[in-house]
Amino acid sequence: MKKGMTIKPVLALAAGILLFAAPMISQAALEMPADSKLVYRVQGMTPGNVLKMYQEPGKGVIVNIPHNATWIVRRNAQKTVDKVVWERVSWDDQTGWVASDALAFDPEATDVAKARRECMADPKVQDKECCGYPEAAKGGVFRSVPIYAVEQLTAGESLMMYVDKGTDAIAVEIPHNATWVAKLGQRAEAGKFAMERVRWAGQNGWVNAANLKFDADTTKEGDRKRQKCGGMTSGEVDFRKSDVVCLPAPVIRRLQESGALDAETINKLQAQGNK
Repeated sequence: MKKGMTIKPVLALAAGILLFAAPMISQAALEMPADSKLVYRVQGMTPGNVLKMYQEPGKGVIVNIPHNATWIVRRNAQKTVDKVVWERVSWDDQTGWVASDALAFDPEATDVAKARRECMADPKVQDKECCGYPEAAKGGVFRSVPIYAVEQLTAGESLMMYVDKGTDAIAVEIPHNATWVAKLGQRAEAGKFAMERVRWAGQNGWVNAANLKFDADTTKEGDRKRQKCGGMTSGEVDFRKSDVVCLPAPVIRRLQESGALDAETINKLQAQGNK
């Protein structure tokens, strides 16, 4: 596995990616007590950087939280260690400690959470499972979407997803234990190396295919819920097999600049785009 496809402290400089145990921002710690009905997001981080969640303040990494993550809930507990205020939070079914000044209130996510709570409490709604199902995901023809989990990484590492934005590509950090990574049916190959186009956390990008493992149970559950809550018509397309395409030039350039791939692999990827 090449550098830059994952990030961890000992490889950060070599891959051109800086990791911070706490964000270098000047915001004050959040006030107490916390309101568990409010949702927070990460602030002050840039693509390629992560907010680390710890078992105890500054000790024992649980997971890397992406630089643009939201749906973080405060757990009404703070500790000050070496002048850093730490906040106990939950994110993606995991609970631990993060730097308090790395969090900012997210009004949009809070409104979504409020609407879901109201749906769950509404006696007129008999089927609560579909509460909060996004309107934008409803309708259309049903297709089976294969869901994958991240593998071969450990706590403190991230699988880098390269999201092409015009002439540039930003790096988004997928946690080492993430699932619900959906393949989108496109793959770029260079010898034994391959990048797969995926969707995760509402973003489309390219990841190292070697770090993806098919999750049959999650795929089955996702298909079932989309059929039930999405109001889709019959029909099925399986995207487990991907079409081989050229990797976007901004992604190749980002991989090259980060030192993620050797020169031979970079040249093969570039040659495909020049055909």
